[in-house]
Amino acid sequence: MAYIKKIPIDLDCPLRLTMSLIESKWKSCILDELRDGKPQRPSEIHKSLPEAAPRVLDIQLKEMVEDGLVAKTIYPELPPRSEYKITNLGLTLLPIIDLMLKWGEEHYEIFERKYGPGTH
Repeated sequence: MAYIKKIPIDLDCPLRLTMSLIESKWKSCILDELRDGKPQRPSEIHKSLPEAAPRVLDIQLKEMVEDGLVAKTIYPELPPRSEYKITNLGLTLLPIIDLMLKWGEEHYEIFERKYGPGTH
């Protein structure tokens, strides 16, 4: 059963619509990890984002598949194997993520003040 938001999305606001797809803490990071187009197994994604709880990543991957940003392929093997790959729609969000990365690099001092030095 999918989560239903208590406050509906404002369909007249393109910013809110875009944010509704990448608003969670890890979705932009997942897209960034998948940017090269190489399919990755869930365990590979978990290893690349070790500070994220695997359950949270799995939920967000499921939502991203439902939204069409990521494709999931399940291989009929024993044990079953699955892989995730960024879709063409997901690729269209990469310029936004690139701007966010650039902004973060250019304003790193904000994060040092907030979290302390050596937050890399």
